[in-house]
Amino acid sequence: MKILVLDIAASKTGALSVLRDFYGYVRENADPSVHWTFVIGVPGLIEPVPERNIDVILRDDVKASWKERLRFELFTGGKWINKISPDIVFSLENMLPRGIADDIQQVLYIHQPVGFQHEKKFSIIKPNEREQGIYQRFYHPLIVASAKRADRMIVQTEWMREALIKDVGVKREWVFKVPPDIPDLSRFVNSGEFNRNRFFFPASNLPYKNHAVIEEAREILAGMGYVPEVLYTKEKVFPREEIFAEYNRSTLLFPSYLETYGMPLGEAQQFGNPIIAADTDFAREVLADYDNAYYFDAFDADMLAGLMKKVMDGEIIPEASARHEGGTSAYSKLIDIIYKG
Repeated sequence: MKILVLDIAASKTGALSVLRDFYGYVRENADPSVHWTFVIGVPGLIEPVPERNIDVILRDDVKASWKERLRFELFTGGKWINKISPDIVFSLENMLPRGIADDIQQVLYIHQPVGFQHEKKFSIIKPNEREQGIYQRFYHPLIVASAKRADRMIVQTEWMREALIKDVGVKREWVFKVPPDIPDLSRFVNSGEFNRNRFFFPASNLPYKNHAVIEEAREILAGMGYVPEVLYTKEKVFPREEIFAEYNRSTLLFPSYLETYGMPLGEAQQFGNPIIAADTDFAREVLADYDNAYYFDAFDADMLAGLMKKVMDGEIIPEASARHEGGTSAYSKLIDIIYKG
């Protein structure tokens, strides 16, 4: 069996982590009689492993510009894949090139939620929203078209699964939910460090992360004589151990209204401290079994300030930390779904 893995887009942050983690799992665990070819857009991200039947092809020409990426997706990519003649194409980049032969199985991993949410229409004029606006208007239709061509789709959450079924019209049995692996952080849990005046939001500075509502809430609290400490990670990269330390001593704020999953929500509940999250489908899903979660309208600073005040007043306090739920690796499940055809 020959499997071609497409991830030309990956170069940084979460997408790169998924590529490297999946490649690492294949290298260490996959059946070595299966031939894997990874197609990437940036040199040096991963390396071929001949003894494990793993090849790597660099297509930095496709990565060079949006124009070249669209050319590959719409016109040249399918023909190029057909020449390689894999049995299965597995795309980690939300889209599948047009023109792939009918006898090649197509499996699509969808982790770009911007077009599936209905909370906000992003601007292509505003610089801080342009990337999301482009995805919403131009790339989302390509994702939808790819989903309709795919034999199987993989998503991280039930809300994304339902969006594909309802908004795109694909069959339920074609869509598989595979949540990401949440690491066991029990060795980092130190009870008794909680500071009720301290709040933490680990997120980049993308517009939908919604830092502005926290700042509005701080102004409201200041008017009542409260001065919460709020730590952001948008200005720099924090070591993972430092993030875990903040989970011990802080209330997690998560005002983001657009996520596929929201990893901090899955991680922080292992520490037992309060979590205050925007009331979204993904947050409700990830925090479904966590008793110390509180929700607010993502655009209601007064509601957020009220919950922060309850934490600072001691009305909302830490509870017993949640036990890490182990289980089958997400990447093991991915491979099983890829093989399914």
